[in-house]
Amino acid sequence: MKRLVMATLLMAVALSGAMPAADDSGPLEEGVITEVSGEAAVLNSRGRSRPAKPGEVVRGGEIIETQADGRVKITLVDRSLLEVRPNSRVQINDSRLNPRGVSSVLVYVGWIWAKVTARTVADYAFEVEAATAVAGVRGTELLVAVAEDGSTRVGVREGRAVMENEAGSLRLGRDETGEAGYERAPEATGSYSEQAEFWLTWLGQHHLALFSDLEVFVIRMVAAVLDARANLIERDREFREAYEGFEEQHPVAEKPAAEPEEEPAAEPATEDKKDQRERAEAATEVHQLYRKARQAQKEAHRMESNYYLAEQARSAVARSPEKFSPSQVQAVNRSLAQAKDIPQIQQQSRLALNGYAAVLETQVSRYRLASSLGRLPPLERNLQIQQILKQIPGAMPPMPPPQSMPKPVMPPMPRPRMP
Repeated sequence: MKRLVMATLLMAVALSGAMPAADDSGPLEEGVITEVSGEAAVLNSRGRSRPAKPGEVVRGGEIIETQADGRVKITLVDRSLLEVRPNSRVQINDSRLNPRGVSSVLVYVGWIWAKVTARTVADYAFEVEAATAVAGVRGTELLVAVAEDGSTRVGVREGRAVMENEAGSLRLGRDETGEAGYERAPEATGSYSEQAEFWLTWLGQHHLALFSDLEVFVIRMVAAVLDARANLIERDREFREAYEGFEEQHPVAEKPAAEPEEEPAAEPATEDKKDQRERAEAATEVHQLYRKARQAQKEAHRMESNYYLAEQARSAVARSPEKFSPSQVQAVNRSLAQAKDIPQIQQQSRLALNGYAAVLETQVSRYRLASSLGRLPPLERNLQIQQILKQIPGAMPPMPPPQSMPKPVMPPMPRPRMP
């Protein structure tokens, strides 16, 4: 309980607190880059950059950045398609914190096109996150844009989507478009359009809006950062408290020091029913743990995306200080001074979320919950990645020649005794 109290007092301690030991292989392979044009890069979780290339596998937490002439197409594990358009920064999220392992993305700024595989379960929709809204989509072809002032636009060509933020929600159907912003609930804004000018004009208008009222927007961005930070502390506390309760209810049986005396076997049917009941209870509780973990992940992403926008605004001021009044410069710097601990908190939150994923995977394996949760088994997931790679010329490593393949060795068959 002491750890839980500290979690509400000090963010760094909360998010770096010890989690139960678990095997952790790190973020999963979420998709494959299939096409690249222009200048584009992939940033890993440590911020190291590499050129985006066809056949490149993208893991959860990695970021795609495109320049003015850059485009990157990605096929995700579930065969959903994603295209990152020019002047964009998009993160492929770690799907381990979704109960079904469904992919999601975080758009910091710029625009994307996506064609999402149909989903039949509403709770597990593919999601597009942004600074001021989240769009949950199912069986949808859509465009999403995020402007430098944090405004979000979602256009649905086919299927349906739900835009939501703290101020409200909006359901979108075929050929509909909606927008949201700071302190502004999502609202319908007209028909869908695929024309690039429709989206680029909107992004340009909001670029001008940002710099015409810079200090106000930065204040809103930082306020969103601080709100998300507070929520993240609370979500972290809730998850840890719930996980401790789960461990108390489902302790791991300790191995006996010595071999116990043989006892009469229990009734198999009774044992089976007991195991089934325990697994059903565990499945319900693990599902709730996943919900709490995903909520924490969303708050971490909201904090990161708003902080990124605020820092970009400050960088613009630093590059061209002559374009801004001294009062504007002071207001921007004063606002961001309130969030000076965010880079450290971001690092700690990533460690904590990785810990959540590790312990949840341990329980999924312990109770054999993958099929009941609808998660893709690791082997099948790997096969999906391999199938995508096979469709990209030169992406698959050559198979070794037949003579170099090891010859399978069969154990000798036992000879039956002759009477």
